[in-house]
Amino acid sequence: MRRRRRAAAIVCVVIVAPTGLLAVVAAVASLRASNALLVPHPVATRYGQLDPTMAYGLPFTTVHVAEPLGQAPAWYVRGRTATWAVIVHGMGAPQAEALPMLPLLHSQGIAALVITYGNDPGAPRSPDGLSHLGADEWRDLDAAVGYAVAHGAARVVLVGYSMGGEIVCNFLRRSASAGRVDAVVLDSPVLEWGGPLATAAARTSLPWPLVGAAERVVSWRTAVDLDDQDQLRHSTEFRVPMLLLQATADPVTPIADSRAFATRNGNVQLVEFPDAGHAEEWQSDPVQYNLAVRSFLAGVPRVD
Repeated sequence: MRRRRRAAAIVCVVIVAPTGLLAVVAAVASLRASNALLVPHPVATRYGQLDPTMAYGLPFTTVHVAEPLGQAPAWYVRGRTATWAVIVHGMGAPQAEALPMLPLLHSQGIAALVITYGNDPGAPRSPDGLSHLGADEWRDLDAAVGYAVAHGAARVVLVGYSMGGEIVCNFLRRSASAGRVDAVVLDSPVLEWGGPLATAAARTSLPWPLVGAAERVVSWRTAVDLDDQDQLRHSTEFRVPMLLLQATADPVTPIADSRAFATRNGNVQLVEFPDAGHAEEWQSDPVQYNLAVRSFLAGVPRVD
């Protein structure tokens, strides 16, 4: 009898121990994958540490916006009209990501406010130090729009890069100030988090079957409802004219998302850039990029 019990115990150990070990390994791998998405990592850009004056000779001042977590720096480039563009960079990218847009805005007389948000260098740190994938950061944009209005903006154009696009969409859905926005430009926008999470998982060599587990870890760590962050589900709710600039070879924000978004909303104009990567539309074809943005902005009403 004792031999049978011992044998049964050994069988249980042989079966359960590897299963438990696999569960631990899966949990650690999912946590690593969530870090790749939630912990802001500096993203290198073509412009590096340049500012508007260094890049294009545009005078600017650094102002500070009272965001929910504290004061955050922003670049302000003066315009000739009472229309302001508020520009939101992508996760981990510097303010310099917005530099190619500034001469176009300046030529139209539009003032520019290039903001920072939670966990950016110089901006307040969130209590958990994690990105909340636009679910909370839209409030930082809301504060920036409030700053623009308080300093003379009558109408607003929003520009969002990568996760900045998600922030812009959340602002449009939730902010009481959304009615002040006349137009939106989105460059490689995150419209849902499945694609970016899959890319983050690939960087950490997370097996594909565990991507779903990583999504649950992301939601658990941030209390963010990823389904609610899926802008494709809300695509018909956006009433403002939008220009969507998207590369066809983007490994982070799939071209299929942008096409679906544009198909579902007649206010969205999609311009595709063949074979370019994530947020590389301007670099791949600056002539096409500038023409698309200039033509779009020409149709935006100006307020003197």
